[in-house]
Amino acid sequence: MMRQTVRKMISRWGVLLVAPLLAACASPSVPDQYYLLSPMVQPVSPAPGETTVIGVGPVTIPSYLDRSTIVTRSAANRPEVNSGYRWAEPLGENINRVLMDNLDRTGVAARLEVFPWNSRDMVEWQVVVDIDRFERQADGNVNLTARWKLVHFQSGEIVTAAKYDKVSTPVDQTLDNTVIAMSSLLADLTAEIAARIP
Repeated sequence: MMRQTVRKMISRWGVLLVAPLLAACASPSVPDQYYLLSPMVQPVSPAPGETTVIGVGPVTIPSYLDRSTIVTRSAANRPEVNSGYRWAEPLGENINRVLMDNLDRTGVAARLEVFPWNSRDMVEWQVVVDIDRFERQADGNVNLTARWKLVHFQSGEIVTAAKYDKVSTPVDQTLDNTVIAMSSLLADLTAEIAARIP
């Protein structure tokens, strides 16, 4: 008799414990949100007779940013992975594509090539970018720190080498406006590079 009572109690408690888990599994999950950096440089008409061919790349990013989930910082040495907020394409590829689009809009080149290219592409100038930091910081500002160089492709001579280190303050702390601030920094970096291309 006592055994039957104990079994009934265990089965009742088991049902009470399992029911919330089943309800949680049955509830619809929130879909991931996807983001892309976008070009922000205003289009400019190319100069008449412009024949310069510019190659963009390689563009490198830190390995902690090289992931599908968007990374921000909650402290100087503490990256935060924002679950459910993702890049729609690999971040390095997105940055490279936006840099090319921004450069195209400045009108400095007749044609742009993406790294790697071959000799038939007739690249004259190569833009190499190494990004050290590109995320929202604990203070709410977005920081882009990068080293870039302009190389005369045929001779291999580094004509310009510079460091870019600026911040942009998003309208608010949402990831939507964080990505907009990141795009504005890429546009500013592009303008700096374009101004140094002969």
